[in-house]
Amino acid sequence: MKKLAGYKEEIHSCSKCGLCQSVCPIYKITGNDCTVSRGLFIMLKGLIKGELKMSKKLNRYLDLCLKCGACTKFCPSGIDAVEIITAAKAEYFKKHPFEKVISFVQKRLIFGLGVNLMGMFTKNIKGKTFDKKVIYFGGCGGEVKGNKSVVTLLNACGIEVITPHFKCCGIPLYVRGDIDSYLSYKESFIKIIEKYDIKDIVTTCASCEKTIKGYNIEGLNVKNIFEYIKENELKLSLKKPVKVTFHKPCNIDNFQDIKWILNNTENLEYVEMENFDSCCGLNGISKLNEYGIMYKIFKNKHNNIVKTGTKTVLTSCIGCEIALNLFSAGKYRVFDFTDFIAASTK
Repeated sequence: MKKLAGYKEEIHSCSKCGLCQSVCPIYKITGNDCTVSRGLFIMLKGLIKGELKMSKKLNRYLDLCLKCGACTKFCPSGIDAVEIITAAKAEYFKKHPFEKVISFVQKRLIFGLGVNLMGMFTKNIKGKTFDKKVIYFGGCGGEVKGNKSVVTLLNACGIEVITPHFKCCGIPLYVRGDIDSYLSYKESFIKIIEKYDIKDIVTTCASCEKTIKGYNIEGLNVKNIFEYIKENELKLSLKKPVKVTFHKPCNIDNFQDIKWILNNTENLEYVEMENFDSCCGLNGISKLNEYGIMYKIFKNKHNNIVKTGTKTVLTSCIGCEIALNLFSAGKYRVFDFTDFIAASTK
């Protein structure tokens, strides 16, 4: 990632068309132009020119960004707003010690000690041996849940699963602007996969998948598990009829593979919710001082789920799974796509 000043041309290329306003979850709630990429770019341009200082107020607007990437997908100029906002966060991170304290707690206690302690009670299975082999990156969720679901489904596809012990992919630290810690996780990942003559990586978490692809490691083939299921046209049949809906995480690009599985699994009725691909607001969990704004985003998603009449919600991001379960109010349960399919299949 470049320093913020290195994005001067990209920021200047913003045409101020306002398309980002039509898709930004935060702007839809606040109506404040400072919370959308167009307004943020104006402030960041002033920061680069020295007309503004990196203040707590500016950082608040940077923090409100959910990193969902909706503005980037709709930007006619092709500007990667998330990358630029993260570069600005990195500038703030370097100059403010309290940000480093929060990052330390995340890295050492939550994604370090916390995941390792819970992982001590996790049982991984070896599975069957096949010529085709993949390395399973479980991420924080996988380290806690184990590899049984992944091994069960991929073995059924004729694929052997290797399960090393990985650390977090680093995405929570990356979006905080702690780039050095993020790079340390990347280096840890590289050292582990170098022990194997395998270039295929499978994960079940959309955020982990996007992060590892962002490592830009030459020759590495990173896929979510549903891509393997679709490629092998694995026939799935649930033990009993179930009606489900699906929340599409922001970091999934090929939802058509998931939809194929949902529509071709016996005893599974898929009901598509309104705005199934809108952000759940996960980043808002850590922004308790902005609870009012974030709750409205969660509430919109919650209402759309309830309208489907289903009691079972599937997703493929550990963060989305946790966030949606927190706000379910007992009206439905949210499951990881892989865990649910593996546990419910005959």
